[in-house]
Amino acid sequence: MGLFELENNSCVGGVKTQSGSLKDECIIALKVYDSCRQQDCLDVDIIGPARAAQYTTYCGSTVEEGEIITPPTNAASVTIDNLSLSNVVIVSKEPNPFRNGYWDVDLKYVFNYNIIFRDVLANELCSVPASSVYNKKVTLFGSITTDSLISTDLFCSGGGSSDLSADPFIFVESKAIALAAELRYGCCCDAEGNAQDVAVTIGLFTIIKLFRLVNLLVSSKGFCIPEECEDLSALSPCEFFENLDFPMDIFAPPQKAEFFAGISSNIPASVSNSNSNNNNGCGCGCNTAGSSNNNCGCSNNNCGCSNNNCGCGTTGSNSNGCGCR
Repeated sequence: MGLFELENNSCVGGVKTQSGSLKDECIIALKVYDSCRQQDCLDVDIIGPARAAQYTTYCGSTVEEGEIITPPTNAASVTIDNLSLSNVVIVSKEPNPFRNGYWDVDLKYVFNYNIIFRDVLANELCSVPASSVYNKKVTLFGSITTDSLISTDLFCSGGGSSDLSADPFIFVESKAIALAAELRYGCCCDAEGNAQDVAVTIGLFTIIKLFRLVNLLVSSKGFCIPEECEDLSALSPCEFFENLDFPMDIFAPPQKAEFFAGISSNIPASVSNSNSNNNNGCGCGCNTAGSSNNNCGCSNNNCGCSNNNCGCGTTGSNSNGCGCR
């Protein structure tokens, strides 16, 4: 069989495989040994006041990287903008001295954002690139430590090999949200009553996992065979627009009960709004056989329903069941 010749194809859950029968196979996998999730609200008591992300000049003042940002004297309010979680640093990973098989993981989350100062009329005074840091420690099960070594050439280009520790590896997923920013006066404001710094509040969602590179025996139906590539030619602007739902919600906003129930009045694109499908502008469809005439509110045969062209009349019905005279 050639390189791209595939035999005995079967389809499992919409994915083609080489064989329909199960068999045991050994694979190298990244197995998660333990994980946890955390939802942290980080206020000034946890991450401290906003600090300069770089050397910069703002509102006539100069600040060095890492220094606390001091609000200008005419600042009446402050906002936070363009928050991003720029980096998650794995500071350390050590076996827990009290619980065998558990590991202590120290992480540092680095947030970058802009601080915007405004005067009493809400006019922007200046903007400062700022930064905050949050240190977090968790303990997860990663199994026992070993002195074995893993070597592979998978991650090396141009020959050679890389050596990996047999200790568990760390995997972190995170999402940050800007919640609030305010001028902080406190007890240390100057004699004129100016704000001393900026307090920001950041919401952090994070998932932390410990995983290992292991051999697993799994049940397999063979290799996955990709489907042919689908031709997703670009739609014209009109084709794209005509396939959108009609946004009735913006013309008739849902009331409280419908809003919280997630009920929408939007008209699906599959429901035509074209007059061409509506008895030539009469505003109603065909009546059933034997129904009275002119229920559409149209007269003089403007519906275009003569000669049984509506497709809904039967022999002996009034005006072919179209509901027009």
